[in-house]
Amino acid sequence: MKQIIVDKNCNGCGLCTINSKYLRENDEGNAEPIGGISIPDNELEMINNLIVECPQNALKIIETKTTNKHGRDGVLDIINKLKNQCNKFSVKKINNKDVRLNCKDYFIPIPRTTKQYKREYTSKSSAKSAAKDEFRRLCYSEAAYRPMIKKVFVEYKVNVLKPYYICSDTQESEYFIYNQEIRKLLSDAYAEIYDIMDGKIKIPESWKNFSVYFSDEDWDTYQLRSFDERSTCSGVITEFKSRGEYTSLNWYVNRLDYDYDEMYIGEGLFGKMKFKDMWY
Repeated sequence: MKQIIVDKNCNGCGLCTINSKYLRENDEGNAEPIGGISIPDNELEMINNLIVECPQNALKIIETKTTNKHGRDGVLDIINKLKNQCNKFSVKKINNKDVRLNCKDYFIPIPRTTKQYKREYTSKSSAKSAAKDEFRRLCYSEAAYRPMIKKVFVEYKVNVLKPYYICSDTQESEYFIYNQEIRKLLSDAYAEIYDIMDGKIKIPESWKNFSVYFSDEDWDTYQLRSFDERSTCSGVITEFKSRGEYTSLNWYVNRLDYDYDEMYIGEGLFGKMKFKDMWY
């Protein structure tokens, strides 16, 4: 059984897909073989001419026959080999490395405060107290840190987890490639059976159909789709704050910068200018 294949050199010029019933355009615009069809001997010359005309030399005819038997024995041989292929079929196990959260891929902007550099505090302690309240409001309170955490986890869900909760026939889905592999096995068997029986046996087109995905209601995919909603209440901050003094509110406040300027506040007795230290 002879079939046509397309290699990675294809640039999607469309010349072959227009002139051959054995090829079609895929989602990227490149040519791909139509599964479940073998090339009869009387069309080999036409296909060879198509191969020669390909500007990228991306087409080739290959022999894909899996049995030398004919008739019923050949069909049984093909089906048994198909069963063996399916029994050996495996799906990659996903581990932590596949879904690692790389902190360098995410950015959390430091919130701005209108109170920065305002010289309105009469002592360092009052400036520090104001800074503490502002840092708590902008960064350390639940109302502040939850949106920050959610921003990171939403981006992580979209950038990393998305292929594992898309359960439809699209290349974005992690499961799409496995459906495609099984479809190819079925299509090749379909074509070879048709070929060795000289078209005398009618196999329904549904033979080549295969589509197995998780459902949207499946517990595992639901967990992934709702990851960002669950993550903001998953104890991240509780764990963070349990690390001791280096994650306390005071630890941060003590490391903020405080300074003062002498501010002119008028004249005293005998016209002497008066100044006061104002902290920021």
